[in-house]
Amino acid sequence: MGNEILNEAENYTIRRISGGEEDDIFQQLSELDKICIGAEGWSAESFRSEAAKENGIVLACFNGERLAGLLAGYTAAGEGDITTAAVSPEYRRQGIAYRLMQEFFSLLPEDSAEVFLEVRESNIPAIELYKKCGFKQVGLRKRFYSQPEESAVVMKAEKNNCGDIK
Repeated sequence: MGNEILNEAENYTIRRISGGEEDDIFQQLSELDKICIGAEGWSAESFRSEAAKENGIVLACFNGERLAGLLAGYTAAGEGDITTAAVSPEYRRQGIAYRLMQEFFSLLPEDSAEVFLEVRESNIPAIELYKKCGFKQVGLRKRFYSQPEESAVVMKAEKNNCGDIK
């Protein structure tokens, strides 16, 4: 599998973003993250920095030329970590987040056994998606988020349980 997955029927393309991309893509990623996450969303420079790292994974889903969703994470010490994910409100409930998760798992190194993430306790749609992808709650981080203050559900998936998500 290359850098892109194309679903011609729906005109969605998922592409891995590298650190050398034009500034505009990082600005778009930041804007979408802030629309979905709020003030805590990543800056354009944070996306560029993650994409430039050897172990960083930044994925963008496009509907034609329009950014529909994103997922960023990294790998280290035999595990993966999803650090942010967002889907534009008009593209939700169309399987984009699920496809981004599939691509993230396909890019993990062979030695990655587990994947972790944190999600707002109130974000039930995301929690349900993550469960569909094989994640289970393993902890709670009190007051992890601000604006508004909220706890984070810590979730973990075994790579073998998720690598073949369909």
